[in-house]
Amino acid sequence: MNTFTIVFDQPEFTPGQNVTGRAVFQTSVAINARYLKICIHGAAHTKWNESEQRHRDCNGTSECYTETVQYASEINYVSKETIAWSAKNGTNTLQPGNHIFPFSFPLPVDCPPSYEGFHGHIRYSIRVELDRPWNFNKKEREYFKVVPNFDLNYLPYGNTPIMQKDVKDIGAIFKKGIVTMTVTIPKQAVASGEALPITIDIDNCSKRAAYCVRAELKQNSHYNASRNSLFSHSSCHDHHKDDSKRVAETRKNIKITARTHGREQLMMKIPKLAPSFQCPIIGVEYCLSVKLDTETSLNNTLHCEFNLIIGTVSIINNAIPIAVSSLAPTAPPGDRTESMPPPYFSLTPTAPSDDSASPSAPPPTYDESMAVTKI
Repeated sequence: MNTFTIVFDQPEFTPGQNVTGRAVFQTSVAINARYLKICIHGAAHTKWNESEQRHRDCNGTSECYTETVQYASEINYVSKETIAWSAKNGTNTLQPGNHIFPFSFPLPVDCPPSYEGFHGHIRYSIRVELDRPWNFNKKEREYFKVVPNFDLNYLPYGNTPIMQKDVKDIGAIFKKGIVTMTVTIPKQAVASGEALPITIDIDNCSKRAAYCVRAELKQNSHYNASRNSLFSHSSCHDHHKDDSKRVAETRKNIKITARTHGREQLMMKIPKLAPSFQCPIIGVEYCLSVKLDTETSLNNTLHCEFNLIIGTVSIINNAIPIAVSSLAPTAPPGDRTESMPPPYFSLTPTAPSDDSASPSAPPPTYDESMAVTKI
């Protein structure tokens, strides 16, 4: 009887850190073997199939048919191996007993986090292989998680309150009147485990009551791939696929009667999620959707959406905003280097501004920010 076990020194690792642990091999009999190899592998992978219409000539007539085309891409972030044991003195024998082989592999500082999606994934693993002559090799693989230190305190506008408004004349053919919903959140950058308060102001000038407010957090994933495996390792990823799923929700039954107004609050608990990130073939973003339902059969729901950035280090309330000139924050003085987000992050928080502001407009002044907040 012989068994392999891979044990990590900690449950999660951060980019730039050494992945450490030990491979434990237990055997009750002597085994013929030449060497024992330990490997680390980490890669992003996307894959999906699409049905495409094709035309071909058949006896002088054009015939239409459906072809299934596969799209796939892969980017390797770490791939190394080491020989932990090899036969010596001409004897290819691993003696009975409990054998422990420690390992240590450095992770790149720019590797993205572990992620599992519908059309792709990012996985990191340690694999152990015992080479046995004239026999099948003994193999074992164990996956581990990579979670970056994505410190939200270094994002511009991450701690700025944001407000959205929706106005609707509810009802379809016979209109029931105007309902206005104003939604405010205190910040757009949150960490897993936080509770995000959502304030909803309702001005109901209609003839019908509003009876429910609800919010959901959606994870929007974007995948890129090449047409076939021949070009899957190239930098040209010319096909795209999107996927969205709900990862958290909350709701509250209310009673805002006709021609009245009121204020409600929801608390959205952020579950443990992969942080927002973007690599060449996989990107993950988050969106908070807030809805108000009214007592009409058609055209009865008001809706506001917010783009959220999910990190791993929460914003400190008294943190001073830091001006940055690039999307990847630079290291501040002192010993805070390890808490910086990895350089692969390339999302830009949305600065509070009016609809006429262009994406390249400079940051608002203090007075402008306060004016937006007080709307």
